[in-house]
Amino acid sequence: MASNIVPGNIDGTYPKAGQDNSSQGFRDNFSEIKTNFTTTATEITDLQTNKASLNASSDFSNNEVTRAKFKNNSETIYAHGSVSGGSVTLNHGNGHYQTLTITADTTFTFTNFPTGALGRIILDITVAPSSTGILTFPSAVIKADNVTGSDGTSDQITIGLGRALFEFMSPDGGTTVLMHQLGKQYA
Repeated sequence: MASNIVPGNIDGTYPKAGQDNSSQGFRDNFSEIKTNFTTTATEITDLQTNKASLNASSDFSNNEVTRAKFKNNSETIYAHGSVSGGSVTLNHGNGHYQTLTITADTTFTFTNFPTGALGRIILDITVAPSSTGILTFPSAVIKADNVTGSDGTSDQITIGLGRALFEFMSPDGGTTVLMHQLGKQYA
């Protein structure tokens, strides 16, 4: 960001020693000083408002970050808790790694996948003992061949007791959701 502060508008040699200095010269210099201080305050406030924070969350408002090098970073875990059937919404805004324990058949919906970018959610799902694991997804979900309990065309899959990881990706704001299983089911 280029600064709008113009220090050259201030006469640093005014008032001149040993001569009669007009009051207009004082007013002009003070006016320029005030203008530069006002501009400085605005620019500092803008920098404080729009900076990336080291000690707080930073919202980049969907602005692209380029040429970044990440090391020792992590992803947020969103815990849905335990659900005994019904419906669960996988909200992209909650984070990329979401956990859930089910004790009955469950229907899923998706929300807040980004538009103009690839959105991704990993679902870490556990089917509790003495429970059923029929999962129903919207018709927008296209399942890969490696999804346990799926023939790739049905909106439902059946998983056994234990734990499974599924990844959902959408390149178009949730209109199409691509699903695949990460590894095999854990016992």
